[in-house]
Amino acid sequence: MKLLYQLLFILLFISFFSISSKADKRNYVWTYQYQTLNRGLWELEYYNTSSSPLLRQMKGNTTSEHQIELEVGMTDRFDIGLYQVFTQEPGASLKYEEFKIRARYRLFEKNEFFVDPLIYLEYIGVADFSKSEIEAKLILSKSFGKFNFTLNPIAEFEFTNATKFTPAFSFGASYAFSELFSLGFEAKGQSSGYYIGPTLSHGNDNMWIALSPLFAVGNVETGKPEILIRIITGFGK
Repeated sequence: MKLLYQLLFILLFISFFSISSKADKRNYVWTYQYQTLNRGLWELEYYNTSSSPLLRQMKGNTTSEHQIELEVGMTDRFDIGLYQVFTQEPGASLKYEEFKIRARYRLFEKNEFFVDPLIYLEYIGVADFSKSEIEAKLILSKSFGKFNFTLNPIAEFEFTNATKFTPAFSFGASYAFSELFSLGFEAKGQSSGYYIGPTLSHGNDNMWIALSPLFAVGNVETGKPEILIRIITGFGK
């Protein structure tokens, strides 16, 4: 845990004393919405995800995942993010898990079409490149006043001994009660399980936090979680 605390301290220090960063406020936790960082801006985000295969017996069965992301705006429509991922199994020490590199590109300006489209592409790998995955998303979003609806069709490709393709999705709907507070729900899933739950977001473009617990709907694949809880914090100035 000492390593994680050191990383979080660095994240907070850089964020609060940077004069060229800007938080990329999010209304959702599991669903990516229609937005990219502008050119020359950057931000840091911290993801904390807890998961358990047993909803009624989380003690001793909960795994923690910690992600730290640096995001940079390359142009006003295109940004890149780099993730470092750490995991902690029940009763075990924190360990380095994998890295991710992702890119987002806004195809058009907002409200040019009935829905606002954005392309998302992510590479997931490990240090020795023995494991590789590619995740592609199409982000489709639409706002009606204070209401927002966003759908992410997802294609996941895993490259080990053979190529494995998994279709997935995530969906979010939210209502902004004010500039600082929004409430909604999210759903996500693939063949191994489907989940749904509430989402809460609070903050502004300088600092924000979003929380969402998801609960399995119906049966899930053996070993997959029955509950997922994620908190994301973004910092900027």
